Amino acid sequence: MILVFILTSFTMNKSQNQAKDRYVESCITTLEGYSEAVYFYFENFRTSLNSIFDKNLFSSIEPSIIQEWINLNKDFMHKDIDTVFYVNSDKTGYFPNNVVRDLKNREYVNKELYKPDTPYYISNVIYSEFANAPVLIMCLPYFNESNELKGLLCAGIKLASIEKIIDKIQIKGKNFVYLLDKTGRYVIHPNKSQIGLSYVPSQIEYKDISTNYVSNKGFGILETINDDNVLVDLYFNKVADCNLTLAIAFPKTQLEEIYSQQKSTKITILVISILSLLIFVFLETSLLDYCYKNQLISSVYDSLTNLFSRQHFEKLAEKQIKKNPKSKFMLIEADIRGFKFINQNYGEEAADKMIFYFSTLLNKAVAPYRAITCRGYADHFFILIEIHNVYKAMSGFKSQTEFINNEIKRYDIPFFPKYGITFFRQEKRRPVSVKELIGQASFAKSTIKGNMLQSFAIYNSRLLDKANEEHYMEHRMENALEKGEFFVVYQPKIHLADDRIAGGEALVRWRTREFGILTPDKFIPLFERNGFITKLDFYVYEQVFKFLDAQLKAGKPVVPIAVNMSRNHNKPDKFMHDFMTLFNKYDIPPNLVQVEIIERSVMDSDTLCEITERLHEKGFTVAMDDFGSGESSLNMLTTVPVDVLKFDRFFLLSIMDEKGALDEKSARFISSLIDLSKTLEKKTIFEGVETVQQRDFLKEIRCDQVQGYFYSRPLSEKDFVDFINSNLSV
Repeated sequence: MILVFILTSFTMNKSQNQAKDRYVESCITTLEGYSEAVYFYFENFRTSLNSIFDKNLFSSIEPSIIQEWINLNKDFMHKDIDTVFYVNSDKTGYFPNNVVRDLKNREYVNKELYKPDTPYYISNVIYSEFANAPVLIMCLPYFNESNELKGLLCAGIKLASIEKIIDKIQIKGKNFVYLLDKTGRYVIHPNKSQIGLSYVPSQIEYKDISTNYVSNKGFGILETINDDNVLVDLYFNKVADCNLTLAIAFPKTQLEEIYSQQKSTKITILVISILSLLIFVFLETSLLDYCYKNQLISSVYDSLTNLFSRQHFEKLAEKQIKKNPKSKFMLIEADIRGFKFINQNYGEEAADKMIFYFSTLLNKAVAPYRAITCRGYADHFFILIEIHNVYKAMSGFKSQTEFINNEIKRYDIPFFPKYGITFFRQEKRRPVSVKELIGQASFAKSTIKGNMLQSFAIYNSRLLDKANEEHYMEHRMENALEKGEFFVVYQPKIHLADDRIAGGEALVRWRTREFGILTPDKFIPLFERNGFITKLDFYVYEQVFKFLDAQLKAGKPVVPIAVNMSRNHNKPDKFMHDFMTLFNKYDIPPNLVQVEIIERSVMDSDTLCEITERLHEKGFTVAMDDFGSGESSLNMLTTVPVDVLKFDRFFLLSIMDEKGALDEKSARFISSLIDLSKTLEKKTIFEGVETVQQRDFLKEIRCDQVQGYFYSRPLSEKDFVDFINSNLSV
């Protein structure tokens, strides 16, 4: 029995040390996980600030212009951002509502705090008169080509907002969490009265608080938390990219519970036999296994899918990239379209089953490529694959997504994945983090959120530029319409029989301060997606009606003007009511207005037919725009009673080879379309006529009218009037 006791004591001491080591490791893992959560919280603020940051704008424009830019965009910031302001190189702050302040006494404007690779800086706690509360200041620096600090884009974040996030971190149902700034002062403390005071270490082995936090050791300190004196082990961890430190106090009673269980087991072993010792070992092993699974495994594997967790995925991916510095990699983010809707309508259990099913399909698809796969959160998955070249990688991706889509068709609930992809090769000059790559893939995926026809997008810098440009346009469009930044130009239409003007088409342009004059291909697709196009259409209609009315009242010659009806007008009653209400404000005959409809719109043929007939009843003519663009059908010609067929310019491009010679096969096809139009008693007009050969060919096949640069580019109102006068006087 004594031998058993000795062996048992030895075993128990060893097990006790192992349990302590695992407990410490679990505490560190927990702290690192919460530190990452705090990091992502501040990353949200950084992303929000970046959305309004334009390096060229901030580098070359007067501070007052930047202040105006901030005023225009401040309402689109993250809900927890209280104040957004700009600080120039001489430490002057430009705040919303045209407030200007000298900030030389603020620590966060010190140039020594910022290096070209500094992502952002978090200030110490200060009191903000704008927020009327304590805040932290997030500062995004930008530099000139000589790496000199040019200025800071700053945001005030209320301390109360950060406290709400920190308060969610609970240990044994209580808040034992601290947040410290770089000087060691408390930013967040369970006892609110301690905020702003400096942390004082209780043990001599603790290092200088202002320069180094120890993240792998605990320190017993006596703190008054929630009105209780609690002995705790305090662990520190730096928050990534940020000069803040998160600390969590784990009550010593947790470790003492492990010790007390093992001590009672020793006494049990002295009373009972060797069998008791074996039972105890079994129980101990089970207990340690339970602790291991719940404290360590959960940080490595996702409990639902058994894939790696996001945290462990990033660690493995970083190792893989560093191990193969000359290799190329492909990172993919995948999720399910409308997953929130699925979760709400089918229930959480069905949603979890769908996530698990999707994870098994992804696992099968990437199995041949030795990929690292993880579930990030909800329905989001991340995959890292080492590749040889982009072409083969995309070929494999497309074949595997086809396999996934075929398998999904067999599933009970229909769902549709979408993917964001980024390719990269590690560079010595600028190492790329896995977090940054995930951000690139996520951004690429976000660009196809509303496009059901596209299941994936690939990240590139042009994609980011386009998104920034669309972000600018979407936030400026209403104000631009009110200020008259949109204007109408007119492109003449010519009778081929005598080369005389037959009419004109009204086209819209946008005069911007930042990008100059924008053509419709830049903004019309965006306005069609967000619905603003209907407002712009009626703005153009009124400009045209005003122009015709003024010409008639001045006794000047006029020609019919064609206006475009976008694909978004899908309610005939509303369109006709609004159109006629506007038209009746002016004294012009309806035969001077032609409405160009688009067959490839959201309207069905019945709706198009109804609108066309009602326009005819009011005396307007109707043309079908972009006929032959790839979506129009010959059947539509007999269904919708339009007066004019307007052929897309691609027809003319197709009949000429690289040397300008006529392709006879294409020419015969176009000639047959013109003959068909004549049979159906419809006039014809071709867009995009640019050469003598094109003009002569269309004249030969008896096309009625043309428009294009051969005769004239789109003209301002004044130049269009001059064109009419000169053409009619010939």
